[in-house]
Amino acid sequence: MGLPKITVTDMLRTGQKHQAEAARQSWRLLVFSVGGRRLAVKTLEVAGISQWDESIPVPGRTPFITAVVRQGQIVLPVFDLAASLRLTVQGSNPLCLRVKHPLGEMAMCIDEEIPILHTVDPAAIQTYQDKDMPAEGSYTNGLDEIPILSISRLGSTM
Repeated sequence: MGLPKITVTDMLRTGQKHQAEAARQSWRLLVFSVGGRRLAVKTLEVAGISQWDESIPVPGRTPFITAVVRQGQIVLPVFDLAASLRLTVQGSNPLCLRVKHPLGEMAMCIDEEIPILHTVDPAAIQTYQDKDMPAEGSYTNGLDEIPILSISRLGSTM
């Protein structure tokens, strides 16, 4: 009686399944700051990060969307996260965080501090208690509670 034959391809597939399961179990986040306050967003909701270009004010009745910014050939609405949190973006070289909202990409001006990638175990995610922003939850990093923004709800509950 022989042992089943296992090929390198079988081992690679098994490894890929294990990696996929581990990826589903953890949340990959981009941690950034606005007005010195640390926030996070799921990396799947990030379209890009670049230098902030001057925004162009536009009239409108959508809360916290009062400008657009040009990025090459693309013009994006600006969600003023800093104003919605009653903060001021810090630094002389702010960054542009492009996020994937269900209605289309939006730009947010964030502090010049370079964002970092962070992986969080779902067990570490708790309910975000404050009502100052739509959040999918939060996690604790040292003494900081870092809210995880709900991009799909930006502008609808603020």
